[in-house]
Amino acid sequence: MRFSTFSTVALVFARHVCTLPTEKDKVSGLDVALSQANNTRMKAVVKNIGQEDVTFVHLNFFGDKAPVKKVSVYQNNTELAFSGINRHFRLQGITPDSFTTLKTGEAIEDEFDIATTTELSSGGSVLLKSSGLVPLVSNGAVSGYLPYHSNDLNIKIDGLKASQVAKAIKPLQRRTKVTCDNQRMKNELTDALRKTSSLASVAANAARYGSADKFREYFKTTDGSVRQTVAARLDAVAREAGSSTSGATTYYCTDAYGYCESSVLAYTIPIRDVIVNCELYYSYLPELTSNCHEQDRATTSLHEFTHAPGVYSPGTQDLGYGYEAATALSSQEAVMNADTYALYANGEFQRQTSMPS
Repeated sequence: MRFSTFSTVALVFARHVCTLPTEKDKVSGLDVALSQANNTRMKAVVKNIGQEDVTFVHLNFFGDKAPVKKVSVYQNNTELAFSGINRHFRLQGITPDSFTTLKTGEAIEDEFDIATTTELSSGGSVLLKSSGLVPLVSNGAVSGYLPYHSNDLNIKIDGLKASQVAKAIKPLQRRTKVTCDNQRMKNELTDALRKTSSLASVAANAARYGSADKFREYFKTTDGSVRQTVAARLDAVAREAGSSTSGATTYYCTDAYGYCESSVLAYTIPIRDVIVNCELYYSYLPELTSNCHEQDRATTSLHEFTHAPGVYSPGTQDLGYGYEAATALSSQEAVMNADTYALYANGEFQRQTSMPS
């Protein structure tokens, strides 16, 4: 990523040390019934099958109007590439337009066209399914998570009709590797990326040589090959965030594609290695938090860089958002979860800077 000259920065002293996760009771989840409406247009009925009313964030989920990943699409036992966006939202102060409430037994419907974010012009048989964790909301803040699971939907696609569906993401003319006309935002992003690079380097070193217990807390294993994989991705993020003359990503300071909303901090378009900051990135986030597992600009950018396959392939997904959801994932899932890297980097920074010198 070409942005500005990188220099080493001193990181501030942390006041809090991250603790081990605490187990919480998991409520019954959401049932997702998938069906084919018309060729590549799908219908999802999301039903609350639990015993309590639930309120959840629908960003990156069914009900989100942006081209986010709602289902995984497989053909010949291989998942097809997703060409939409991953949205990164705030964990506190979430506005009502970003969440949905379902009473027990209540359901919502969502229709979407998978051809807008998946190349299906070859047609043929495909398999669709969806599962994961959706964040619960209480008093405008993420308070837990809710599992969801769909049926496996096997369908046939008319390739000619699919090829006529417009893609959601349109190309932008690229003048430089980074577009940032606002000087204040450019300066703030420059400072944040310096810290992103430093955090990623600290975390990469910890993944290789640091505490096995702390690594297990986030990645659910101490296997040497997994530690090397995590370290390699974090090394790649450190290089990308710290580079001033080369790199794989294009980083926009402002909403170049129009997918920022009231609770969105930033988003990534993985297939294009594009990262976009929203206004909240500057107005809501501190540059670097001294609190455990809280959001800041440095770890938000780190999260986004892990999504980009040009930084390290394959790019990560959003399988568990926030500490509770991320630490509930399996090891295989955690290694592919963007927030796990951001949380681990934050946790290692808090732990190491809190140690007596």
